[in-house]
Parts: sequence; structure tokens; C-alpha cells
Amino acid sequence: MKKENIVLIGMPSSGKTTIGEPLAKSLGMGFVDTDKIIMDIEKRPLRDIVNQDGLQKFLQIQESVLMGLDVKNHVISTGGSVVYNESAMEHLKKNSIVVYLKLEFDEIKKRLSSGRRLARDSNKSFEDIYMERVPLYEKYADVTINCSSKSVLSIVAEIKNVYESTIREYKC
Repeated sequence: MKKENIVLIGMPSSGKTTIGEPLAKSLGMGFVDTDKIIMDIEKRPLRDIVNQDGLQKFLQIQESVLMGLDVKNHVISTGGSVVYNESAMEHLKKNSIVVYLKLEFDEIKKRLSSGRRLARDSNKSFEDIYMERVPLYEKYADVTINCSSKSVLSIVAEIKNVYESTIREYKC
């Protein structure tokens, strides 16, 4: 099956939206931010959903949005917690190349704004979440891009090269 989309996964503040928008533009593709879709549907910030309704409800909402996503020729920026949902990840992988934007813990921690709420159980630290998610990102990724000390444009170029070579493979 032809891989028509690019799905970006990674920790919060790894650059999924920052990379996704210029990547979509450079490839002539549409861009979708699944966190924005959730906020538009729920009419409230993600942290309010998690705080008011709990993590499980947030993950259910996220699953519903992802399972209903039916786009072609798009770059899709996902929430960092997407990898907790196996069925949603399998749905995305059907017609997408999944790219893991990898950053080391210390770099993510520096980037993460103090007011940002992660989709997590309140008894887990940010480092606990990082250690829990990294194996899941690696499990679902078709491609891992090490983003440490790289510019947005160089990361976009790297993903674009991978995507274009993959498309050539599928056409052969």
C-alpha cells in the first residue's frame, strides 16, 4: 500500500508542529495537528480535559479523533500520548510513514514550558513519562530522526529525503 501521509510522533516540545508545517509546505501537502482538532472539538485546552475529565477520558477523545482521521497527502502532527493507543497507531500506519522526532531527555526538559500539562497520571514525573514513551515511539516509528542540535530546515530536508525515497520504492 502506498504511504500517502507522514505522521510525526515524539515527546511534547520535540517539534512536531514546528517541523510539520514547513515539511507539509515543502512537499505540497496539507497539514493536520491532532491536538488542535481535539481542542476545537472540546472547546478547551488539552490540559483542562486531562485536569477535569482525567487521563483516560482524554485518551478516549484522542483515539476517537485519530480513528476518524481520513486524510491523504498530509503531514499529521500528533500529541505525545498517541503511542498509548495501539489501535490508533495501527490506523495511522496503514497509509502513513511514521517519523519519530527524537530528542534526549535533557533537551526536551529545557524546551518544555513550565505551564504545559502532559497527558499523564499525576503520580508520574516527566522523566517517568519520557522513559515510558521512548520504547513506544521506537516501536511504532518507521523512521527515527535525531533532532538534537539541528535546525528546523535541516530536519525538514532529512524527512523530505526519506519520504521521497520511500515513495520511489513504492512506485517500483
